[in-house]
Amino acid sequence: MPPGALKFWHNPCRISRWQGPGWAHPGRSESRPIRRVPETSAMKARTRHPRFACSLLLACALPLAATAQSDVNSPEDADPLLSISTAHGDRQLADLSARLLPGLASPAGSATRGAAGFDAWAALRKGTSFAAEPHRRPAVDASLRHYRKHSYALAHSVRQAALYLPYVTRRLVESDLPPELALLPFVESAYDPLALSPSGAAGLWQITKATADRLGLKRNQWYDGRNDIVRSTDAAITYLHYLNHRFGGDWLLTLAAYNGGEGRVARAIMANLATGRETDFWALDLPPETRTYVPRFLALASLFRDTEALNRLRPQALSPPRSLETLVLPGQISLVRAAQLADIDYELLKRLNAGLKRDVTPPQGPHRLVLPRRAARRFVAAVTFAREPIWDPASLELRAPPAQAL
Repeated sequence: MPPGALKFWHNPCRISRWQGPGWAHPGRSESRPIRRVPETSAMKARTRHPRFACSLLLACALPLAATAQSDVNSPEDADPLLSISTAHGDRQLADLSARLLPGLASPAGSATRGAAGFDAWAALRKGTSFAAEPHRRPAVDASLRHYRKHSYALAHSVRQAALYLPYVTRRLVESDLPPELALLPFVESAYDPLALSPSGAAGLWQITKATADRLGLKRNQWYDGRNDIVRSTDAAITYLHYLNHRFGGDWLLTLAAYNGGEGRVARAIMANLATGRETDFWALDLPPETRTYVPRFLALASLFRDTEALNRLRPQALSPPRSLETLVLPGQISLVRAAQLADIDYELLKRLNAGLKRDVTPPQGPHRLVLPRRAARRFVAAVTFAREPIWDPASLELRAPPAQAL
């Protein structure tokens, strides 16, 4: 950690309330509340300082920079959009997408689609790429019975997904992919960004290390892009586009390749061609896990089209989620300190920034934090009104939606 990186831990700032003993200082054995700073004549004089005026204008302008709803479901906030800026993605990932799929349309068109009014749950219900009728098979019916029998576990996953699924759905729509693919993390990880399989696959999309390297997802002692909701979703979108392109637009073969590997599916197709058999998913000789994986996804897609069945699982799980934004900082910060500045629960901040392997942003950056919209504004206000400067408030960058599609 570079010199001065810990300086901001000792800078008290004005925060509306203290979260209790869970906010222990990293270097102390017990927590100490951040005291209020009484307004004095000296502080009043600061309001006439040009730097203060610029900072105040920045803090006031932030609500105008975003179009998503607040992190609290206020009556006036009718837009259930979860908006996280992708910051145009990693250059390596964008180059890979262009190289693998040169025929894809330019992302500029999809990037101009308005975010306001987007309803992820409605998009899932209206999806037609995995309509139930063509795919009703005994294996799909068995998976439907399984989900209905274990409805409590599915309801728990739905509640957990409420934080991420709207963003994932919108990114898929922006990238011209079926919105139902947002259900894939249910099958992969139960929408747990910290999920880790016995084979080493990690994150919402259960991306292996080899696939992560191929897709340009960074991994080091500080950060794992497979757990990053923004980066991993972009990588999964690129990979799904590539697989669907390779298998001629057949989404069942695409899903089978995502789970079992494109080489294994390609070999199964070649074996059937050699013997004159059909080459659709149901006719291929694939491992049991893959043969179960696709029917489970189709069962979920069918279930999410049935509004009444989904509401019976747990109606409150479908409430509009918090709106999230990416805050780009000029330097390193600990999550404990960031949670204090944003007046947000530490565990929630950890889940929103699951790509960070330690409780601090990497020393060499990027210093990005995903925060609920109102928490991001509180963070900027706390930095602006800190007794001792942490950073120049003008150096903070709030990246607002809509995100650019790949």
